[in-house]
Amino acid sequence: MPLNVFAFYNGLTEQTKGYPYLKRYGNSIQQLAIFEVSIQSNGAILGRPSRQLIEEAHTMGIKVYLVISNLTRQGQFSTALIGRLVREQEFANLVWRNIRNVLVEYRLDGVNLDLEKAAPADRPLFTRLIQTWSAMFKEANFVVSIDVPAKTSDDPQDAWRGSFDYRPIGRAVDEVILMTYEEHWSESEPGSVASIPWVTQVLDYAIANIPRDKIYMGIPMYGYDWPENGTGKVIGYQRATELARRYGAPLQWDARQHSTYFRYETRGVRHTVYFEDPRSLREKLELATQKGIRGVALWEMNLSYPQFWEALQTYIKR
Repeated sequence: MPLNVFAFYNGLTEQTKGYPYLKRYGNSIQQLAIFEVSIQSNGAILGRPSRQLIEEAHTMGIKVYLVISNLTRQGQFSTALIGRLVREQEFANLVWRNIRNVLVEYRLDGVNLDLEKAAPADRPLFTRLIQTWSAMFKEANFVVSIDVPAKTSDDPQDAWRGSFDYRPIGRAVDEVILMTYEEHWSESEPGSVASIPWVTQVLDYAIANIPRDKIYMGIPMYGYDWPENGTGKVIGYQRATELARRYGAPLQWDARQHSTYFRYETRGVRHTVYFEDPRSLREKLELATQKGIRGVALWEMNLSYPQFWEALQTYIKR
């Protein structure tokens, strides 16, 4: 079955690296999620998307969502803010109204809830908030999607994943975006951000708890460059291949993780780079197709490249 494509557009205007790809490949996308506007401590919503951007996407037949987050100005997800949302009914209602007003004013089709780092102890309250908001957004004729951390089992005490109870959340919303990336991250040992064995486990757990026709598998368009004994930095496909060419480093295939990697040395420091490329992308698209889920969610368009979109064409819904 062809896959739906849900694409995260990182930036509120046309002034992004992702914009030319939207113009060129917009016919490959069913949903565009504009990232992001954030909830403030007074209940206001900070940031507004470009009307031109929304209109252009609509002209291409794309449904446009606004990503709502609890990110602070420092780029951290606020546990305290979610603590207030789940406990203070008046505050939660104010925030919901403010979100709805933006959706109405900008003629958006839906909302993408990127609410992360809720305290594990708040799991039941967080679930109730998502259920309540989902019902209210749906009543106002907006589609509701939510981003959830990838997990292979349920550990309610886990600091990152514990607050997300897949089953009731999956019933409440219209679409669930699995963040099937960050298996390896900046401070981990080098490795794929989304190896096929791990992604398969995540999908199997999700399918056991969430209806398949609501599930979108996250597709990362990045990897990391790890210096020996240091913190990794995000790297996209184009930068990674340029780096490998510059240092004459042969690209290698990790058959266990199903990922491309290479090693190079600069200024006496050895580096290991794992990144996503068209080969690993095709394997992920094959997996999503085999599992019969709704689609894939691209993170994120600024990191995309022509070969990515070309590889995508075979698998997608038109």
